[in-house]
Amino acid sequence: MRALGVVLTAALALGLAGCGSSDSAQVHATVEEFVHAVSTHDAKTVCEKVLAPSLVARFTQEGLSCERGIQIFLASVRDPTLSVGRITVNRGAASALVLTGARCQKMALANLLLVKTSGGWRIASESREASSRRTC
Repeated sequence: MRALGVVLTAALALGLAGCGSSDSAQVHATVEEFVHAVSTHDAKTVCEKVLAPSLVARFTQEGLSCERGIQIFLASVRDPTLSVGRITVNRGAASALVLTGARCQKMALANLLLVKTSGGWRIASESREASSRRTC
């Protein structure tokens, strides 16, 4: 039942990403899509629907496909959590303050930087500050 709730919430968030919703709501939906894709280890969605083209290009510069690079990252992530805080939008750029964590990893406060593309809002980079609190 919980899994159905997660799927319905993600579907609702994705539905709100279009249909004239505010930029802030669209940014929030992109961040939520990222969390869902990471929690289900869906590298394809991360690469095709969440990351900015400039970030995807970094993988190829390093000799990896985006999907392979994300798969390597996802191999170390168990039970990810993310809480979205303040979202700031300034024309074609946005930031989302988030608290992230995963099993046996330190909680971290991160600022996701997003850009508006022809495909919607995409995560271009992040900066983080690790906290001392571990989650296991």
